[in-house]
Amino acid sequence: MGLFRLLFDAMVRLLAARNLRSDRFGTFAAILGVALGTATVDVVLILDVNTVAIEAGLWETDPALKVVPDTVGLRGFHDGAPVPPQSAKQATHEDYQVMRSAIRLGSLAAFLVGALIVFFTFGVVVDRRRKEVALLRSLGALPRQVAAIFVREAAIVGLAGGLLGFVASVPMAFLAAAAGMTTTGRSRIELRHMHYPWKWMALFALVGAATALLGVARPARDMWRLDVARALRPRFLDDEGTRAAAARKNRGITLIALPFATLVYALMRPFFRNALPSLTFFALEAALVCASFLATLLLVPDLVQRLGSVAVRLQPGGPAAERLLTQRRVERMGHELSWSVSGVMLVFSLLLALHIATLGLKGEVILWGKEALNDDLFIMSEGSGARADDLTRLLPPGEASATFSGRTPWPNVIEAAPSAELVTLAESNGRPDLAGVARRLGPGKILLSRMMSRRFRIKEGDQLEISGRGGRRRLDVVAVSDGLGFFPVSAPYRNAKTYGLIDAADADLIAPYADPVGAAAVVAHVQSPAVQRWYAGLPRGLFRGLRLVEASWYRWVRAKQSVADFVIFDLMLALTSVLAAIGIANQLVLSIRARRRELALYRVLGMTSAQVRRLVLLEGGFIGLLGGTLAALLGVPLGYAAVGALKAVSAFEVDFTLPPHYVVLTILGAMVISGLAALYPARQAGRADAAESVHYE
Repeated sequence: MGLFRLLFDAMVRLLAARNLRSDRFGTFAAILGVALGTATVDVVLILDVNTVAIEAGLWETDPALKVVPDTVGLRGFHDGAPVPPQSAKQATHEDYQVMRSAIRLGSLAAFLVGALIVFFTFGVVVDRRRKEVALLRSLGALPRQVAAIFVREAAIVGLAGGLLGFVASVPMAFLAAAAGMTTTGRSRIELRHMHYPWKWMALFALVGAATALLGVARPARDMWRLDVARALRPRFLDDEGTRAAAARKNRGITLIALPFATLVYALMRPFFRNALPSLTFFALEAALVCASFLATLLLVPDLVQRLGSVAVRLQPGGPAAERLLTQRRVERMGHELSWSVSGVMLVFSLLLALHIATLGLKGEVILWGKEALNDDLFIMSEGSGARADDLTRLLPPGEASATFSGRTPWPNVIEAAPSAELVTLAESNGRPDLAGVARRLGPGKILLSRMMSRRFRIKEGDQLEISGRGGRRRLDVVAVSDGLGFFPVSAPYRNAKTYGLIDAADADLIAPYADPVGAAAVVAHVQSPAVQRWYAGLPRGLFRGLRLVEASWYRWVRAKQSVADFVIFDLMLALTSVLAAIGIANQLVLSIRARRRELALYRVLGMTSAQVRRLVLLEGGFIGLLGGTLAALLGVPLGYAAVGALKAVSAFEVDFTLPPHYVVLTILGAMVISGLAALYPARQAGRADAAESVHYE
């Protein structure tokens, strides 16, 4: 008995290796699914750890440093009572913590698509071996021994994929950092000092490997309970419908939630500890998105069959025979395509939502730039004693400008300017609203930017007390606006927009901390011929120690940076798109193997190799068309929610905008990815031997 058991144990190892070799493409797809999913999560983790390490040493990005800035003190008052301000740390990190959490959660899309590939591969492959398992059982193999074959296969796939993802994440993260990618977009990682969190990387690799074991759990249990007599009966006597079999295979999909939830907790734990108010919304939204996707995933098989024939008819015209066969297959066996459709839907819905959010942020920069920058020239002292008013005094008569003091050190940024010059500047720019605000600014008054108002929780009609070596004085807030006083300083976007503007008559309050009035200036209409001639005729020596920035150039830079901040999302979604393509190709290859008699019958009835290839390509196009359509239906509300979240918990005034071509490009992109993924399976199908047996078993 011991020898018999030993022989079967050896057979387990032999059959597991043979099965992996016989399904090379499926094995390759499953390993890549685990590897790319794991690598994407590890790359984001590496970039985030290094981003935090870099920013932890900079005062502009880490107000928690034990450094006391030599700047004025500020305190807000509402109805005479002090108002507790938002901490400088929270004000600095609010937007960026949200972005970091969104990036971490976004990396899980690749993990989820990879898990789908693993689950689908094992579900189909194991079910296809039912007769083989029944033969082994009839020869005396124990249920646990048969199940051990598939568990061993899953262990090999999981360990190989996890190890490959672990190793590949190191060069991938290095290249991403070299390209300037971070998780906040406001710093750059030093390549020579990159740190790798090996323990967390190894943990995520093990979680990825465990996904393969979970993927085989349901199929292995079904093989454990296999009815040997039913499995060995001829196919035409088996009364178990294919739809019931497909439903049985799909039930295990909920197991994906286990490793997925584990990664969500591990990735989000530091943020919940440090910034719970900002992230609660995003965590809730992430949970709702995951739940919605999994629920949609369960509905996809029915959607494929119900909407499939319509989608096939909407595809570009082609030979009637291939279209009719594809339509009939979708109507009768559409559930077999649901995995691929789900992967395409996930990837392109996230891609659409991301670009909607990016468009909203870019629009915010453009609208804010129109208000704060106009068509002005900004002149700033570099701290060498140079003064901007040395230039503005040479302006031609009739040209408008306003002089400013330097800014007090961050985070309590205050600057001063003569209110009469601000009125002239606003009127010259055709802004009567800002001219009215400037007229209200005078001694004992202060104007706050939106960010400063938000941080100190005060608004027009309240008061802000300034204290320091220049004295203590409580000033009335006359307006909250970004239209006056902004300078494109070298600071993170949010920090540069957080300031207060006082009249030159109160400049003594900030004199110990900032350069005097005249150190900076704004010149209106920099593109006008008169200003251009003035600018070209200035002696070059006057520019020493000064920095000049044109509004149009700064608007372009900010819009470009806003897009660059989201490049890391594009990287993650590119990897996820590769996984989706692999999943589609894998599904079609497995489908072709399962339909080899059907395809041989088509050849016997007169179809050519080219027609068979077109049949498979049409099926791939159908996956892209339906998956892209569902992605648009899911991505639009997801993008709306993302824009709403940004508006609710960040400092960005973003609005939802949906250009029609975004939807069109989403569907076309899904069809292109699916079409490319179908090329290899179509080639394999075209090589099918027409003489293969088509007799019943």
